[in-house]
Amino acid sequence: MSATIVGKWELSTSENFDEFMKAIGVNLLLRKAGASLSSTSEITEEGDGKIRINTTSTFKSANVLFILGEEIEEKTMDGRQCKSVMTRDGDKKLNQVQTWNDGKKKSVLQWIMEEDDKMVLVLEHAGITAKRIHKRI
Repeated sequence: MSATIVGKWELSTSENFDEFMKAIGVNLLLRKAGASLSSTSEITEEGDGKIRINTTSTFKSANVLFILGEEIEEKTMDGRQCKSVMTRDGDKKLNQVQTWNDGKKKSVLQWIMEEDDKMVLVLEHAGITAKRIHKRI
């Protein structure tokens, strides 16, 4: 049986993450902290079309329960209050759209399992793209 995106993932490297955080309005102090810390994300299926993403680091943590295809309120690790919608594309990809500022700002996040032991979180906002590469643990 092939692996799915469900599991525990440890951040190994980031590309262009500071520029992404700057674009979404994160202040310098939080950007420096966010860029220097490692994190672990656990993706679990909760049944009834629900996906939980629990991300922990030594600085901040987030534990969000998504109902696939439904809008939820989400407080991001950088402090933004967003409306988020998560969808699933097969066993190896999750798509998330976050909006804030009364819908005037939008980010697209894609959680993509590229290999059985490698997952890439692609973050996009206002033409800026960042990648957070994770390894399965």
